[in-house]
Amino acid sequence: MDGETLICEARFHYVMFWLPALLVLLALAFPFVPTGDGTLNTRLLFSGILLVLALLWYIVINNGKRFLLTNKRIILKTGIIMRNSKELMLRKCESINVRQSIMGRILGYGDVIVSTGEEKDVFKYVRNPMSFSTKINEQIDKVSSTASTDIV
Repeated sequence: MDGETLICEARFHYVMFWLPALLVLLALAFPFVPTGDGTLNTRLLFSGILLVLALLWYIVINNGKRFLLTNKRIILKTGIIMRNSKELMLRKCESINVRQSIMGRILGYGDVIVSTGEEKDVFKYVRNPMSFSTKINEQIDKVSSTASTDIV
């Protein structure tokens, strides 16, 4: 948009990558597990398949979503091959909620929920969700103060 600048991009927390990390650990351990009739080549092949699955999973998680905050809107982009983009105008945002579990509080991640009346958008596994929420609120305040001075 005209006159729009990027304020910040929310980062994912590393907790999202626990499953790909588990697949990598299984792939590394599998060749050393003694089996009765399995050959080493078969175990290495299976380990390679697990590593490829872990890599693909990581790519899909890491590159599939982006949460952007500009001075005019919040943008949620999802997808690698097919792209879906949802844009929320800051002047229409009504509430910002942060949801954190106990582990989320300990490790520093959570969900940021932005509502615009009839629609709620959830930004999951955001690193430092309170900071992202604060930045959104600051931009909403700037947009609303600019709008009120334009009216007067």
